[in-house]
Amino acid sequence: MTRWRPIAAVVISVLGLGVATYLTYSHYTAGAKGVNSCPFGAGSGGTIDCTAVLTSGWSTILGLPVALYGAVFFVFMIVINLPAMWRSESLLVARLRLAAVCAGMVMVIYLVGVELLAVRHICIWCTSVHILQFLLFLLVITGWNDTGWAASQWEDEDGEADYAAPRTASSSRA
Repeated sequence: MTRWRPIAAVVISVLGLGVATYLTYSHYTAGAKGVNSCPFGAGSGGTIDCTAVLTSGWSTILGLPVALYGAVFFVFMIVINLPAMWRSESLLVARLRLAAVCAGMVMVIYLVGVELLAVRHICIWCTSVHILQFLLFLLVITGWNDTGWAASQWEDEDGEADYAAPRTASSSRA
């Protein structure tokens, strides 16, 4: 199992949490006078306008900012991407990580669609979260064989790698 993938996944998740937390803060303060969360000039009427995105009717789900859901998602991803969790032999952990990044990508596709088609503005901070989520998705999808569960399927009873055939339920450890 490679050691870089879990570390990279945690770093990306921490960055995602940082930006999502900032976006949550910006959502609540975007209406305040003089507050500008966009590094490229909010309110200028251009394509890139973070304030327009953060204050649109699409910026909340069930009364909570979308960015808050993103922050909670990235907290979960930090935990499930810890190296100890990648080494876990539990199929549930591996599948949960995979399901989470897939759900995250579905949400990213939805949010990009909303930004482009409904709001007609792009938030550069939101885009950075979308890119981080895509990178996380790629790491998890391409790293399935680096999980502890996958590695455990190729070990024999002595704990040595057996590349001839995967372990079956009848040959599992006692």
